[in-house]
Amino acid sequence: MDEIRKNRIRKAMETVLKAFESNPEKVALAVFRGNGKPSDSWSFFNRLIMLMNETEDARGFKQWQKVGRKVKKGAKAFYILAPVKKKVPVKVRRVEKAVVKGEEVTMEIEETVMVEKLVSFKPIPVFRYEDTEGEPLPEENFSIEIPCEFKGIVEELNLKVETTAFRNYYGTYNLKTKIIKLASPELIVFLHELAHAVDDHLHQLNGGQIPLQEVVAEFSAAVIAYLLGYRIPLGNVKGYIESYGFVNLFKAFARVERVVGFVIEKTSNGFC
Repeated sequence: MDEIRKNRIRKAMETVLKAFESNPEKVALAVFRGNGKPSDSWSFFNRLIMLMNETEDARGFKQWQKVGRKVKKGAKAFYILAPVKKKVPVKVRRVEKAVVKGEEVTMEIEETVMVEKLVSFKPIPVFRYEDTEGEPLPEENFSIEIPCEFKGIVEELNLKVETTAFRNYYGTYNLKTKIIKLASPELIVFLHELAHAVDDHLHQLNGGQIPLQEVVAEFSAAVIAYLLGYRIPLGNVKGYIESYGFVNLFKAFARVERVVGFVIEKTSNGFC
């Protein structure tokens, strides 16, 4: 095996070990598959390598070309590992019973069979979605099941919920159209955008990715999920809030209380 190939395999192994050591949220996220992406067929190991490279969609050069996208000039590939298997002869023993001269006897038979065995790994170059440009990807095929207790809020605030393909975000809330777009079927994504809508209703949001508003939405979503008995990945919530700074969280407590109070009051009065 040449030295370049060895280094690529070693780097992939180190990436995964680093994930287990310092990124438990990404380890958890790697368990879940996406919606028709090539990486859905990858091993858990390779999906984890992809997440550690800060993307949720990675493909080979030609795979990107097939969907009308091209890799940006100067973009660097990272490597996933494909198993290299080889059929090798293996001796096996099996026991058979037979009747010889009226008596049952047990015979041990040895034979050679060809068995597929993992002999090595082959590094495969792939590129992140973020390092490509061109045609938008086809809409991902998944359905959103909004728990019935939230449907009253959706109607009261004149919201519309739609699905969309992943574009560096899991969900959006449009201040003007009141449309929530979801690129993931995960409940926490819907609750985050619903919290934005409620926060907008109560306090009138400003457009853009404003740290205080993002922290209010994420923390409110986590509290709402907990109070209503839904299990969500709290590690991801913590990481999201940390990315905007805990100072914003302390500023947001009173506002979070009002957003959560609004949602809980409306859901407690509803019947499913």
